[in-house]
Order: sequence, then C-alpha cells, then structure tokens
Amino acid sequence: MSHDAPVSAARRPRAIIALTFLTVFVGLPAKAQQDRVETDLRLGAEAMHRGKIDEAETLFREVIQLAPQLADGYLDLGLAQLKQGKLADAADSLEDALQRNPKATGASMFLGITYFQMNRLDQARAALQQEISLSPDNAEALMWLGITELAAGNPERAVGPLDRAAELSPKDINILDYRGRAHLLVSKDSYARMYALDPNSWRMHRLSAQIFAESNQHKDAIREYQAAIKLAPKQADLYEELGDEYRKDGSLDLAAATYKNELELTPHNAVALYDLGSVFVDEGKAQDGVPLLKEAVQIFAKPTVADYYLGRGLADLGQYAEAVDHLEKAAASSPESEVALHSYYKLSQVYHKMQRPGDARDALARFQKLQEQRSKQGAQQLADWKKMNSGAAVEAPAPDSAPSQGKSPPRDKP
Repeated sequence: MSHDAPVSAARRPRAIIALTFLTVFVGLPAKAQQDRVETDLRLGAEAMHRGKIDEAETLFREVIQLAPQLADGYLDLGLAQLKQGKLADAADSLEDALQRNPKATGASMFLGITYFQMNRLDQARAALQQEISLSPDNAEALMWLGITELAAGNPERAVGPLDRAAELSPKDINILDYRGRAHLLVSKDSYARMYALDPNSWRMHRLSAQIFAESNQHKDAIREYQAAIKLAPKQADLYEELGDEYRKDGSLDLAAATYKNELELTPHNAVALYDLGSVFVDEGKAQDGVPLLKEAVQIFAKPTVADYYLGRGLADLGQYAEAVDHLEKAAASSPESEVALHSYYKLSQVYHKMQRPGDARDALARFQKLQEQRSKQGAQQLADWKKMNSGAAVEAPAPDSAPSQGKSPPRDKP
C-alpha cells in the first residue's frame, strides 16, 4: 500500500529562543554564536523550501554543533534526513530532539512518520499517539495514526482518528481518501461476518437493496427489499425503505400500500404517519392524507417537511388560512432548502386564491430568489467538480421554472 501523504511544509511557527546556554565554539563570542545559529536555521529553512535538502542538512548539522542543546536544530536536521530517505539518521535526530524537549511541536509526529516508513509500526503508533496527546487537534498526526493502523491491519482502529482528522480538515483529499478506505474495510469485514453467520439473512437482502438504491437502480432495490420482507415480515423499517423505493420509481399506489403496512406495525409512529400521509397528498387524496399529517405534525412538535405536505393537503381541501400557517412554518424550518423552495411556490398559489396579490408576489419573489441562489450554488458545485475531474465532459441540467408538485416534491424525512 502506498502512503504518500505529504509532510506539512508549514509545520510550526519558528520561535528563536535566547541561547544563553551556548558554549564558545571555535572562538566565537556567545552573541555572534547565537546570531550564527539563527542565520543557519533561517538559511536551512529556505534551502528546504527550495528543495536543496542536502544543503539544508549541512546547515542544520552546523546548528547542532553550535547549539548542542537546541531541540529545534535536531528536529530540523531530522526533517531534512527524512526528506532524503535517510530513515535511521532521521529517527536518531528526532529522538535527540525529543530528549532535549519532549514537547517539541511536531517532533513526535515526524518520528512516528519515520518509524512508519521503517515499518516499525508499534513505535510509529506510540510516537503519533504522543503527538496527539500534546496536540489533540493535529489533523496530520491523526491522519498518520489512521494510516499506521491501516498498515497494521486494524481498519476498525483507523476509523476514529481519520474521522476526527476529517472533521478538522474537511477538504484534505489525503485524509478523505484514507478515511474512505478505513470505512470500506470495516464495512466489508462486517458484511463478511454477517454472511458467514447467515448467508440467507434478511439483512443481506437489505444490504443489497441499499446498494442498489444508492445507485438509483430502484427496481433491483425493490426486488431485494421484497425478499427481505419475506424473511422478516415484522421489520417495520423494511416497509419504510421499500415504500421509499416505490415512490422514487413513481409507483405511488404501491408506496401507499407499503406505508400502510409500516403504520400497522408501528401505530402512531410519526415517520410512518408522515410517509403515508404525504404519499396520499402526492396522489391527490388530501382527504386521506391530512388527518395522518396532522397527527404527525402534532407528534413532531416542531416545524418539519410534514408541515409542507399538510399545507399542500389543506390547500387542496380549500382550507387556505390553515394551509398558509403550515407552509410558512415549513419554509422557516429550513430557509434555504428544497422544502422552503416548494413552500414559497405553493404559498404564492394559495395567496393568489385568497385574493392576496401582495403576499402572492412576495412569496413568488422569495421563491425566485431562493431558486437563483440554488442555481448559483449548483453551478459552483459543477465548476468545482470539473476542476477535480479535468477532462470530463459534464452538462449541467437546466433549472426548471417551477418545482414539481407531483412526482418530485421534497423527500426529506422529518
């Protein structure tokens, strides 16, 4: 396995301390000696930046001769040696740095990286854990600890530090790569154990269904959910997931029948009430959906997407004032979401029917503003995707002038 994550070029701010402990070297006075050390450290850092690693090593060797107790000199020397692949020398220099200053910033991390490159994984783990104990938010050290655990065959131990590293550096592609590998290996191990225990388990069918669903292969997902339900007919969540797939596939009548089974297994389950009530509204059966949605909204006790569907259903029944109340709550619950977009559009229609042209115009303006914002965000995301995938031809879908009120309403779960 290749481990080519970069060593940070800006590992720490340099703070030149007063070198009062210096002994006279080749006849230099202490002040001149201190100036020479500072100059060599600066020139060495510049040489590292230019890629002149051998030149930097020479300068850092002079530093440790002038200042044999200065931890920074050994640390920088160790980094130069690590860059050149002189792993044994780098380990010695970094250990010397830590002997002089056990809390030297970055020293334990780079020692851990060196040990890793030497395939001394236990020592690498210990050094990296030491760095993390000193700097818990060091994403680079956390990443390397995760990499070390992966190399040691412990993906389950790699997940924690890599998850934390991703929280700290969410756009670091190296961290995301190794984190993905760790989670994939843990998942594969779990599923392999599941299969070994019971290859015909309903859980295996659900896993297959979820994989198909993620790939938008809804008919295949439906088939696997049906197989799972035959083996576990009392698992309510299977009916919920099957109903969602029917809905995505445009089979609203089958979705409704499946959600009914979900609700029978879990009476007064707010999500089940929402699932069935919202699909009734999508089918144009507001008289059946509204009572279910009212109960769901009462249970949720805070604005959710259920308010959007309740507002739509009430509007279909001509109960416009109550519909407005729920549509406004839905829009306010997530102001920049797809739910808000649909809610403002529906509000403009309801206000128009209520002979409130000013409110209708205001709702339509808010819909248009939000749609424009979302279009810009989509264009930026597409541009970012193209940068990451240069050479791939991608055509952006044209935005609709209005959100669909039938087949593709917001499908957020409350």
